[in-house]
Amino acid sequence: FFPFFPPLSAFPRCLRSQKSPREMPKKKGGKKGKKGQRANKNRDKKFDEVKKVFNAEDDYEKVEKKPLYLVEDLASIKKDVVVEDLDMVEPGKGKLLLSKTRLKLAQKRRYGLCGKNGIGKTTLMRLVASGQLKEFPEHLKVLHVRQEVPCDDRKVIQFVAECDEEFKFLEKEEERMYDLLEKEDGEELDFDPQDRLELIEQRRKDIGVDTSVARATNIVMGLGFTKQMREKKTRDLSGGWRARVALACALFVEPDLLLLDEPTNHLDFPGVTWLQNFLREYKKTCVVVSHDKTFLNEISTDIIHIELQKLNYYKGNYKAFEKARAENRRSAQKAFEAQQMKIGKMKEFIERYRKDQNKASLVQSRVKEMEKLEREGLLEAPKEEKKLVFRFPEPTKLDHDIARIIDMDFGYEEKKLVLKKANFNVTMQDRVGVLGVNGCGKSTLLKLILKKLEPTNGKIEFNRYARVAYFTQHHMDLLDPKLTPVEFLQQTFKEDNIKTHEARQHLGRFALSGDLQLQQIGLLSGGQKSRVSFAALTWKHPHVLVMDEPTNHLDIETIEALVDAVKNFKGGVIMVSHDQYFLDKIAEEFWGIDDQGHSEKFEDLDEAKEFAYAQCYEEKVKKGKKNMDSKRAKIQQNKKEREAAKKLEKKKYHEKKRAEEKKKQDEIKRQKEAKAAEQRKAFEEEMKRREIEEEKERKEKEAKEKKEREEREAREAKEKAEREAKEKAERERKEKEAAKAKAALEAKKKAEEEAKKAAAPDPLAQLVACAKDFKIDPKSIQVLRENEIDDETIGELSKQDLKELGLKMAQAVRILKAVKTFA
Repeated sequence: FFPFFPPLSAFPRCLRSQKSPREMPKKKGGKKGKKGQRANKNRDKKFDEVKKVFNAEDDYEKVEKKPLYLVEDLASIKKDVVVEDLDMVEPGKGKLLLSKTRLKLAQKRRYGLCGKNGIGKTTLMRLVASGQLKEFPEHLKVLHVRQEVPCDDRKVIQFVAECDEEFKFLEKEEERMYDLLEKEDGEELDFDPQDRLELIEQRRKDIGVDTSVARATNIVMGLGFTKQMREKKTRDLSGGWRARVALACALFVEPDLLLLDEPTNHLDFPGVTWLQNFLREYKKTCVVVSHDKTFLNEISTDIIHIELQKLNYYKGNYKAFEKARAENRRSAQKAFEAQQMKIGKMKEFIERYRKDQNKASLVQSRVKEMEKLEREGLLEAPKEEKKLVFRFPEPTKLDHDIARIIDMDFGYEEKKLVLKKANFNVTMQDRVGVLGVNGCGKSTLLKLILKKLEPTNGKIEFNRYARVAYFTQHHMDLLDPKLTPVEFLQQTFKEDNIKTHEARQHLGRFALSGDLQLQQIGLLSGGQKSRVSFAALTWKHPHVLVMDEPTNHLDIETIEALVDAVKNFKGGVIMVSHDQYFLDKIAEEFWGIDDQGHSEKFEDLDEAKEFAYAQCYEEKVKKGKKNMDSKRAKIQQNKKEREAAKKLEKKKYHEKKRAEEKKKQDEIKRQKEAKAAEQRKAFEEEMKRREIEEEKERKEKEAKEKKEREEREAREAKEKAEREAKEKAERERKEKEAAKAKAALEAKKKAEEEAKKAAAPDPLAQLVACAKDFKIDPKSIQVLRENEIDDETIGELSKQDLKELGLKMAQAVRILKAVKTFA
């Protein structure tokens, strides 16, 4: 699951010692033998050779160094990370992501790692977790919780209890030491196996090997796993609960360096709150990649920003980082402008007094100063960041609603309903956000709307002409990592015969251009993979976007672009998301689902959150507070408070707006009056001079225009008459030809039908014969003829089949009764 402690067999042979995986230092006062020194020297030399062979085509997870577990006083060793002159390339591409930069991670600090999608955040985490960095501390225990959470057939408790590879290492090392003690060949060793066994036993106690199952059980129970959920296999859990399993592993292992890649993906609002509290209390080093600004503000003590192949460090949370970065940009812009102004003045001075002998020394000093500036390097103007833009294709119009949900119940088991009495309506103008805890049935509701599941009770009416794009929370599994984005579109829509330039043009709508379109999907970042999914889903110009956690794997800039794209989309939107910022920006209607399967529609996000999440903790709250108000009363009270606050805020806003508008109008009026006074004085003299000339020109112009107008009107009248006569003649000719062709075609068709009827026997002769006895409508028989159904095949149809052909249920029953008489 986690790539930070590989087994010995995962190492290249040149990294493995013939006698031990890694020679450990002796106790204080001991001396390392010459044989051990030679072994260490040879091992380092061989490892350097491997690093030379390891090129950009490989993945950073394929070659890993094992941390030192069996070191005396391990807890007292400093666990800061400082790597100088760090270079990093993109796996499989060879593109340089970091160049000669410094990686510094201080102990007990929490870092937010930020940067655009594809800039190298996940690659840096993989590189740190792999242990390939030359100056990386070997004793450091690292854990990398990835964006895409793996799963298998193990149950939750077993999965968590077996996540720490150090357990297996200690067990194998203990067996090897016993084997060495049993040997009697007198082989010389530079360490004492008995001492090593004592270290192993002490380390087992330190990390709690014997109590692993009990600790794992306590952790998953604390994370909200019920007894039933603990018995499930990890592959059967929803995305949110898989993410909690990964976090449970992080708690269980307690690494020195915790690397979290988009940890809030698939977590509900209570889960995100819990994770914030956990990380704030974490006593070791932590690095987090997240697209959630609020989350980063809550947990970060420092921000690492990747830009221009460098790691830039900022103190404080994400809000402080944005403020500092904006201030740095302003300072850099001012410094650049000041330098350019200084250079401009010096150039002007040099040009003006170049030939003046009295100021030759001053000119020479200016020239030397400019040369010094050029040697030291001139400042560059801060580059403005390009805004990322998405564009969804515009759908065609629909005459009716997209979907209607009427008194719908659904349950995977008959006695246990997931959704109860749901009533919703979806149109092309709706922007719907679905809220609820993980596992409450949000994704199930989307699948019911998409007809992937059938309701237990009630019904769902879906417009059969509506095209749907479904963005699932596990969309990564649908992408072929070996194909490029262009090839993926061409293979997915083979029936459309997509040309390369058409695929590239469509991918360009989602900020995938240039080399990204021709790079293997497996080598793209999480956000770039999501853009490929969006491009594939919108190829058919959908009428409605159904999105399940769309902000997962996207950076903050991409989320802003997605918000703008969805706002400008002309179709309907239904989305499940736990990103409060995303919901607040887009959704205009909210569907809340509580843990009992009840659902309601809201227009306010806070009300929907209270309904969807408050009931989950109602039992816990009742234990601590005996006189707690009911959930409904609490919601109403909060609603009144919010309405009062909104009214006050709205009043203040309008007052402020009116004051600003008045101030603005007064300023505009003052400026206009001043400008008018200046212009009036200048215009008076000019107007007097031009008045006589304009009168003369006006008369000449009027005479000329009158003459041209008369000539033009005569010419246009003539052309119009000729054109109308020609169009009339052509129209009459076409009408005659069309009428003649239509009459001939109808006559031919009528003759063919009559001949066909005369030649062929009636396929429903038996049904027609007994139609009167069973009161079968002739229109129903005509419907069967139109669908090419005869007396032989009608017996194979059911009531539902006949109803789908457009027959009423009563007619279908009568027809099936009649069929039994002659079948």
